[in-house]
Amino acid sequence: MMANSEGSVNTASNGIWRYGLYALIAALLLVVLGFGVRHWEPAQASADNGELSVLRERLLSDSSSVRGNWLRTLNPLVQDVQGDLVWNSTQSQGVMRFVDLPAPAAGQFYQLWLYDTRSADGVPVSGAVVRNGGGKGEWFAAIKTEKMVLAPFKFELHLHADNSAEKSQLLLMVQP
Repeated sequence: MMANSEGSVNTASNGIWRYGLYALIAALLLVVLGFGVRHWEPAQASADNGELSVLRERLLSDSSSVRGNWLRTLNPLVQDVQGDLVWNSTQSQGVMRFVDLPAPAAGQFYQLWLYDTRSADGVPVSGAVVRNGGGKGEWFAAIKTEKMVLAPFKFELHLHADNSAEKSQLLLMVQP
């Protein structure tokens, strides 16, 4: 490397470092703004049962919340599952309660879809991805959407396979 008359290094590597620094800053901004890998992944439902139980009770006491019990389908996987769901559009959050929800098989996950009467395109909104089950007993999962759901008329819990183009299986439904 050689210094020019002002004492600064004058090499082609300065330009490479500068563009590398710009690329690093841009990548960090994308991650901070939420446009990294997580942007394309559905939100994971996570929190402990105690926190979600308290949130559920708070949402149930709010008169603007909607709730309903799980309506079973004919799928034998969930024939013994019971529970309910509460959703608050103003707070854009909710809680699912399950009793005896089996864990999905390896390579599968549950996903909650919310249907909104005010949706312009009629496409359901993802509310949660659940990769485990509670087995025997009561278990809770958080509902959080990235898009506003103002007037939900149906909630569907589907079983999906990882990295598969196969159609999902409808397992449970709530119609408040």
